[in-house]
Amino acid sequence: MDTCPDFWTQGCGPLDSVFSATADVLECISPFAESIAAAIWCCGSPVAFPLIYCFPPDPHTDETSGWEVSMQRAPAREPLMCCFSMICFPCGQFIVRRRALGGDMSRYKLWQGYHDGPHCLARHCDGAPITIESGTYEEHRCPNVFLCLEVTVLGGPCSSCCAFDASRRLMKEERDLGTDPTEARQEKCMEFTGDVANSISRWACCIQCAGCCVGCCATDSDGAQECSAEAKRASRACWSIAHTLYKGMWAVKIIAIGCMSSQMIHEDKCGRPILVKDVPSSMKMERSGDNCEEHGIPSVNAIPEDVCGRSR
Repeated sequence: MDTCPDFWTQGCGPLDSVFSATADVLECISPFAESIAAAIWCCGSPVAFPLIYCFPPDPHTDETSGWEVSMQRAPAREPLMCCFSMICFPCGQFIVRRRALGGDMSRYKLWQGYHDGPHCLARHCDGAPITIESGTYEEHRCPNVFLCLEVTVLGGPCSSCCAFDASRRLMKEERDLGTDPTEARQEKCMEFTGDVANSISRWACCIQCAGCCVGCCATDSDGAQECSAEAKRASRACWSIAHTLYKGMWAVKIIAIGCMSSQMIHEDKCGRPILVKDVPSSMKMERSGDNCEEHGIPSVNAIPEDVCGRSR
């Protein structure tokens, strides 16, 4: 039984003219969207990386934010690590985590505890999977195996990115380092581009669904069929723009992680030592140099000599 009324399927009355007018509008929009999709091809490649400098750095950051070498100069100091991290993403992050831990794998925990808590269905329903509790999976027995799984499969398609995020945060906290200005620019660029790409994707989905509904219901209306065809064309152009932006985001992320990985490796070689390692909570509150030294902990205010022979 046909559930659509006659005036809808046949395009009687004002609806047929509305469909025709909508088709004319979409016919004007589609070439423009297709031109944009063709023009921004560079935004979907590594060439898009310089676009991060269109965004301001965090006003609270300085040139290096405490790092031994800035993110911009790190690839020149550690070129092999930079290239290796971009070419073999998981292997690079395996090395970075070990260096962030100072080579002490007994301190390893799944994502170092930064991703603990409910995920997936567990966010909406108590007892449902998945809730992560690092340190409860006996990682200490085979930390290297767990780290291999972490950088390859445990985080799904974003496993290596999640592993890098944990390593970066760990090194910042343990060595009292800030956010590099270039890192801040990259984060703002990713946030802005992601918002734009997501918005365009939603518009593409809505246009495509509307076009399909009109085409399926108003089968006898020439205006409706024309409108449906133009809607599909406009939707394809929007999807193309969004796809290009997503590819560009991934390319920028890979390059940024390569630069930051080389920065972290150089920091482990020649930068600040780990200030506090496995300190009981009762001792973390003692901030003065005297109290720290009484417990055998290096003072935060001390100026140690790094492994490169330079005083910091």
